[in-house]
Amino acid sequence: MARPIRIEYPGAWYHVTCRGNEKKEIFSNDHDRGRFLEILDKSAKLYRIEVHAYVLMENHFHLLLMTQEANLKSFMQRFNTAYIVYYNRRHRRSGHLFQGRYKAIVVDSDSYLIELSRYLHLNPVRIKKYSQLEIDEKKQIIRSYPWSSYRGYVSLKHRQSFVSQEKILAMVGKADDRNGRKRYEQFVLNGIGKDMNITFWEDVKGQVVLGSNAFVDWIYEQFLSRKKKDTRELPGLKELETGPSTIDQIARQVSLEFEVSIPELYQRRSACQAVRSVFMELCCFFLAGKMSLAHIGRTLGGVSVAALTQNRKRLLSRMENDSDLRRRFQKLTQIWNNSSS
Repeated sequence: MARPIRIEYPGAWYHVTCRGNEKKEIFSNDHDRGRFLEILDKSAKLYRIEVHAYVLMENHFHLLLMTQEANLKSFMQRFNTAYIVYYNRRHRRSGHLFQGRYKAIVVDSDSYLIELSRYLHLNPVRIKKYSQLEIDEKKQIIRSYPWSSYRGYVSLKHRQSFVSQEKILAMVGKADDRNGRKRYEQFVLNGIGKDMNITFWEDVKGQVVLGSNAFVDWIYEQFLSRKKKDTRELPGLKELETGPSTIDQIARQVSLEFEVSIPELYQRRSACQAVRSVFMELCCFFLAGKMSLAHIGRTLGGVSVAALTQNRKRLLSRMENDSDLRRRFQKLTQIWNNSSS
């Protein structure tokens, strides 16, 4: 039976969720919920895990975590086991409480963190029985719901010592002060009026990575490219192999778009410097996670890594004033973005 990919590294961000076996409840009362949070607090301190957001629902929970060490698996094993032992003893039951293993998605914090926090905090009104309520009624439910980290984000008196708010509050453009907390409150509650069927889950690659193409490529290269043979553990691995895989693939596409010969693209003193500049940037953008920049530079005619960086700056400046070049560059990037989505 296929097992989900487990990706661990220091500084990794995760959206973690776990559901009750056969969709049954995992909390019987508020005492269970309080004990769950106590175990979360102790486990997070023991494993140096930062808890940035959480929500407890009747038959599942969501966590937004950052691991200071590469130890999510050890943390979740200890945390889940401790709660299961508590719950089974208290309610005089035995057997599985959760439905299989927990689900963990590694997250590109630059792209999705703020939206994920809102998703977690809106969970209490996303259930079916509240679907017909007016927006103001849903806002009141969110404001009064005691089993999520939301109230601690918007009110100091509801703060919990094991929840870190600073990173996400900073992402709405304010510090952890009265104005910042008010701004975050507005950000979350404004989400109620939007489509509640969150679409960013469609961006998850290989079932476990949520981020930009560059982030997905980095994850693939650093943690997954050497595991291809172990297909039992890597369902969806092919989905992480985004974009072109060789410089020649990019050269052929650029040649077709600009009607420039392929040899000219590889020549350092090409007569088509603007097109070569696009070619160089596309190679860096799509292949940096699959080969070193030094290797890319050597293949492009002995270009240094520093020169590749300068090329990017010059190209961005040139495209600000050349709408046709900008349009063609975007067209080329979209070709591979579409093919990998």
